[in-house]
Amino acid sequence: MSADAFLKAWHAAVATKDAEKLSAIIADGCELHSPVVWKPSADKAYVLHILAGVIANIDDFAYRREWIDGDEILLEFTGSVDGKSLIGFDKITLDAEGRMTRIEVLVRPLNTLIEFAVRMREHALAFKPEAA
Repeated sequence: MSADAFLKAWHAAVATKDAEKLSAIIADGCELHSPVVWKPSADKAYVLHILAGVIANIDDFAYRREWIDGDEILLEFTGSVDGKSLIGFDKITLDAEGRMTRIEVLVRPLNTLIEFAVRMREHALAFKPEAA
């Protein structure tokens, strides 16, 4: 699967909040590097849980720009948390089959990130108490 095909599947899964569609394009052992927790995770089920929480906790979540460089993708997104706007980036790495093997997320500004982190910590703890 090419980066373009991955992005088509990614956007469809995010728009419909479809965990099965997301699971199909995420490799086992996918690494999640989050602005909310200090320790990366390599647990696919946890990555799916966190992605679902992101979609649920950011209002008006939307991607607005994307860049592709071989197997590396950078997605710029916007949204809000408690009425505070945010901007962020998903840096995604794909394997030879076009599945996500790594995602690193960056979010700003700090005041929105703090509110988002509080919500996501509770979401993470519900799945994996040692995660947050």
